[in-house]
Amino acid sequence: MQYIDTHAHVFSHHAKFVPTSRYRPEYTASVEDYIEQLDKHGFNQGVLIQPSFLGTDNSCMLAALAAQPKRLKGVAVIDNKTDMATMQALDKQGIVGIRLNLFGLPCPDLTLPEWTGFLTRLADIHWQVELHAPSAYLVQLLPMLKLYALDVVIDHFGRFDENKGVADPDFQTLLTILDATQHWVKVSGYYRLGENIGIQNAKDAFKLLVQHGMQNRLIWGSDWPHTQNESDMSFDKALNAFKDIVNDEALYNQILTKNNAALFRF
Repeated sequence: MQYIDTHAHVFSHHAKFVPTSRYRPEYTASVEDYIEQLDKHGFNQGVLIQPSFLGTDNSCMLAALAAQPKRLKGVAVIDNKTDMATMQALDKQGIVGIRLNLFGLPCPDLTLPEWTGFLTRLADIHWQVELHAPSAYLVQLLPMLKLYALDVVIDHFGRFDENKGVADPDFQTLLTILDATQHWVKVSGYYRLGENIGIQNAKDAFKLLVQHGMQNRLIWGSDWPHTQNESDMSFDKALNAFKDIVNDEALYNQILTKNNAALFRF
């Protein structure tokens, strides 16, 4: 089977971190280390996601894509004023979308001119928009993104309130507005849904996502090297937990192969 990992990071601890970064790793996660993980676990391709602590400096990720162009694609972080020529150059280097990591930031108003122009350019170049945001933000943003012909990827189960679990009113609202013609949900990073309770929260959320008809739009990524959770996590543990969360071998294989490939077009 052609397994694909849709969420991993590469970086150097010598890089210049953004001043507002909430986390600064003291180690390097190299492309060679990542490829070793893919090979060890039988994965053919992977998608690199620009980590928030590097801001819009995508150079480390771009170097990784250049080193492994047949096996890797990337999701960048760029300014919303970025012009089409710059985006086209990134596209040729293997970038397939942008990420908005909104934790610690106010929820943006996507109806403002700087956003509408940017989102139009993203649609024109056929890039995806990945949202790493709490469910309270997602329920505001998804209706605004409905106006654009974009694939919208929701990170880490929609990051609902870990203490409320799937009863979180915002997550319940999110379920009702999910659209299987536009939205994708990354059923990964279960440990970001709460210490000790994350795995149960993930199982509960997964069942509801399937019940809401999203089984063909669920994707998985290892979240390697599991930033801020390095001491407790590994690619092995993430993959085994995912198998436990899905509890259905056919759907497990579908997500890792058909679903992941459909979005990232490997």
